[in-house]
Amino acid sequence: MKKIVLLIIIVLFSMNLFSSSFSYQLDFNSSYIWRGWDLNPSKKPVIQPSITYAFGDTGFALNFWGSFSFTDSTVNETDITLSYDFKTSENLSLSAGFIHYGWYFAKNFEFKENTTQEVYLTAGFPKVILSPSISIYYDINNGDGLYLVGGIGYGLYLSEKITADLSASIGYNGGQWTTETGLSDINFGISVPVPLDKLSLSVSANYTIVLLDALGDTNYFWFGASLSL
Repeated sequence: MKKIVLLIIIVLFSMNLFSSSFSYQLDFNSSYIWRGWDLNPSKKPVIQPSITYAFGDTGFALNFWGSFSFTDSTVNETDITLSYDFKTSENLSLSAGFIHYGWYFAKNFEFKENTTQEVYLTAGFPKVILSPSISIYYDINNGDGLYLVGGIGYGLYLSEKITADLSASIGYNGGQWTTETGLSDINFGISVPVPLDKLSLSVSANYTIVLLDALGDTNYFWFGASLSL
């Protein structure tokens, strides 16, 4: 717990020290649901800080992200993502990247066993109705498989200043972290911003329907809050 508090202090303090090339985010989630899996099986809250550095107008960015459980340090995760946003027309967004996943707090940690790597490609169509997007992830190490997800989104205007962001997605697991393949999870979400002076705060609620037997037979309702600068 002391490590979590220290990390939060460092993230918040660093917000005032770096240039505008840095962006910061601090999330609180009631559960850590990832591609249909519950990655914090004790179903306790997690804190997930994130720092991103954008390399000017090059399109490259480097992100450091963590997930920290209140009850089980062995599931704590630290990821590093190098991404590239392609220069495209306003009708298309296209990005690619490389993700390094690390579970450095695992008991008897071994780099080969407790880390993995993934490449991805994401395409979005912001001018099309419901702003559809599709992402392809391929784990090239321990996960050794494909995950494909398609999503849509819609902005529901609640007032002149507040918009509720509605989202839905469906995922296909092509043998990633399991020997089974097929439609794996359906996700629904709503996120609402809370007006603040200098920071951005949003609250969200989400529901995940698990489709693949290998992921279990439990559906998940979870909620969160996100603070960003």
